[in-house]
Amino acid sequence: MDDTGPRAVLERAQHLFLAKDLNGFADMFAVDGTHELPFAPPGVPKFLRGREPIRQYLTSITSTPLELTRFDSLAVYQTEDPETLIAEYEGHGRVVSTGRPYTMPYIQLLRARDGEILTWRDYWSPLAGVQALGVRGLIPTIARTARSHWKRRGQADTAAARS
Repeated sequence: MDDTGPRAVLERAQHLFLAKDLNGFADMFAVDGTHELPFAPPGVPKFLRGREPIRQYLTSITSTPLELTRFDSLAVYQTEDPETLIAEYEGHGRVVSTGRPYTMPYIQLLRARDGEILTWRDYWSPLAGVQALGVRGLIPTIARTARSHWKRRGQADTAAARS
């Protein structure tokens, strides 16, 4: 079995995500890999390029109001490109503040080479998050993510001004 192909990379990524090892998940990205969230709500970046910006984003979301506990109903679709697959599955967990269960549908396009993620395009449903949390429960998460984003952007602007 190929432990560097996209299917093995997906399985490792899911394992790290469930273990809440988002730093380890970030390590899976190629130095210039991309993490794309086309349906991201306000305050969440839609596109990140580079392992370190991806790490900064991922490690900023370690305390979320949703705790993911398992994935199931996995369907993997191979493409003509052997480095690329499309995965469809459900994430299950609980709302931390209430203990209420939730289900989050995922569709992801994954492109991997030599065990590294080149592209992780994540079509998760913000609507499912809103339904699980309710609008009031979502506002603190959006605010925290937006603060983190603007802080990172300010640090990048400062670094650029020094150059």
